[in-house]
Amino acid sequence: MTLKEVCYMRSERRTLTCASCGKTFSARVILQVDRSRPEDRDANLADGSLFTFCCPHCGEEMRMNHYLLWVDDGGTVALCNITCDEEKRAMEESLSALSAFGKQSNLRRRFVRSPAHLCEKAEIFSAGLDDRVVEIVKLYLAEEVRRAHPQKTLTDVLFFPDGEEYGFLFLCPDGDLTVKITKQMLDEAAAKFSFSEPSPQRVDAAWALEFL
Repeated sequence: MTLKEVCYMRSERRTLTCASCGKTFSARVILQVDRSRPEDRDANLADGSLFTFCCPHCGEEMRMNHYLLWVDDGGTVALCNITCDEEKRAMEESLSALSAFGKQSNLRRRFVRSPAHLCEKAEIFSAGLDDRVVEIVKLYLAEEVRRAHPQKTLTDVLFFPDGEEYGFLFLCPDGDLTVKITKQMLDEAAAKFSFSEPSPQRVDAAWALEFL
C-alpha cells in the first residue's frame, strides 16, 4: 500500500510488536479524524488514546508515533502528525481531496512531528490563539528560564491553557519547569507582531527563530 493510499484511509490494521513481552498483535491505527463527522466527535487528542495501544498478551500499554490527520470541528484547521517527508506530500494530496468533498479550501494547515505537538496545536487553535505568537513567546520565555536556571538543559517547550492563564511546560531531563503568563501578556505580545498571509505550514521554534 502506498503512502498516498494510506493518507486517504481513516484507519488501517497493523501488526505491532509489544516492547514488553515481544509478542505481536493486530491493532487498528487511526489515520484520520474529522471532528465535524458524528462518528469522530468523541475522538480525543488530550488523553493520548489515538497513539496508545494495549498488548492483549501481557496487558502492557505502548505508545507509537504514527501519521494522523486531525481536522477540527469547524473544518477550518487541519493538523497533521507526520513521521517522514513522504507523509507530508501525501497528506497535502489528501487535504486537496477533503476540499473537493466540500471542506473549506482555506484550511489552515500545520505539520508536526510528535503526538505532543499535535495536541499542543489543537489546544492553541481551540483557545483562539495564533500559534505563531505562541512560538515566539516560547523563545523569549526560554531565554528567561535559561538565565534563571543555567544548570538546566531544555529539550522542548509545550503550551497548555490553564484557566485564566496560559502555561508553558519546559521539558528538562532532570525535572520539568512550568512558567505561566496571563492572557493579557500574550495579547500584548501578539500586538507587537504582524504576519504575512498565508501562514506557513510548519510553525515551530525554527520558524520563530527565522522570523525574529
